[in-house]
Amino acid sequence: MPNVEARGAFIQGTIPVWVTGDPHLALVEKLHGARVLRDARNIGTPGGYYVGTREFARENPELLRIILEEIDKNGQWAEANRQEVAKLIAPILKIDLPIQEIISGRANYRLKGITPELMKAQQSVADLFYNEKILPKKIDVQEALLTPKEYAAITPPTLISEK
Repeated sequence: MPNVEARGAFIQGTIPVWVTGDPHLALVEKLHGARVLRDARNIGTPGGYYVGTREFARENPELLRIILEEIDKNGQWAEANRQEVAKLIAPILKIDLPIQEIISGRANYRLKGITPELMKAQQSVADLFYNEKILPKKIDVQEALLTPKEYAAITPPTLISEK
């Protein structure tokens, strides 16, 4: 069921538990006293990615490095200015400021570099999706990756030491 419908069903008590994320989680926590029974830590949720074609990455490594540096600078600022982020984002997302403050307070705004551990986690998710028949065929995540040398060319220095 879509998140908005599930949120309504949860609030009405039609469903006793619900798997969701922000902004829905923050809303039911703040307005309805919901509590987290289990978060996603150690479940193999490696996060989101910026993606592009292999050809573009190979032809524009310096541009990609600069773009990632700027995105990470924004992330550094956001983590140091969470209240300001909430004030900026709330009207755009049409979320009440107290709800957005919860979301901004726990958000991770920094980028992470591509590591073998991260790709192992991504492979675990791909395997789970295949085993659950969400994906029609088995996927080898390694086939989608750049070479270590190519990643080194696009990875900002601030992300190299990140784990």
